[in-house]
Amino acid sequence: MFDSHIHLDQLDVSQIEQIVSDPLLQGILAVSTDLESAETLLALKQKFPKIQIAAGFHPEQVLIDDKQQQELFDWIIKNQANLTAIGEVGLPHYLKRQNPKLDYQPYLALLEQFVALSKRLNLPLNLHIVHDDVAIMLNLLEKYQIQYAHFHWFKTDDSLERFLRTPYFASVTPDILWNPKTQKIAQNLPLDRLLIETDSPWQHESLENASISQQLQAILAQLVTLRTESESVIRLQIRRNYQRLYGVV
Repeated sequence: MFDSHIHLDQLDVSQIEQIVSDPLLQGILAVSTDLESAETLLALKQKFPKIQIAAGFHPEQVLIDDKQQQELFDWIIKNQANLTAIGEVGLPHYLKRQNPKLDYQPYLALLEQFVALSKRLNLPLNLHIVHDDVAIMLNLLEKYQIQYAHFHWFKTDDSLERFLRTPYFASVTPDILWNPKTQKIAQNLPLDRLLIETDSPWQHESLENASISQQLQAILAQLVTLRTESESVIRLQIRRNYQRLYGVV
């Protein structure tokens, strides 16, 4: 199994050691929230080959200034050979929900720079894009003719049909166990575009003490219940999906 979205640098040393030593995990994609986060993840990757990393800026926080943005872009370019993706990047949907007066434009401008950099470096995007922001993101991906993008913990209603017509990937978390909207996505998304993730250290209902592999196994079991394919077919195709998207062997 492969966890396609995890905040590894937010876990303690013992948790990280447990993850990298778990024989049920083929690998993980550790996403960063800022430059410091990316630097921490690179150090971890150099110690543990099971770790793949993505570098970006999580949008659900105060925006960094132009100088800090450039430092992050420079670091990504310098370390591109060590990166599997650009991420986590996106738009601050939940921040906007808390503060309706939040100006989206600076976040949009930064996101477009990440998309352009993704195109330039030929790195896939790992995206924090949900609900109404999906249409905005699809427009950007189309503008830059991006081939590989991954919408993590995918959530949308109005844009679902449009998303299904794209080549992009989406992942589901353990909330598939109880969330009917996530279940709908899991049932409608073509199997060859489906991924699974934990978004750890997020605490999922009823799985607060479960390991990463146990959480992923719970998702797989629910997928078997919701879909028509067998567990072996689902497992194999999800493995092919992350190999195709992220180049992970």
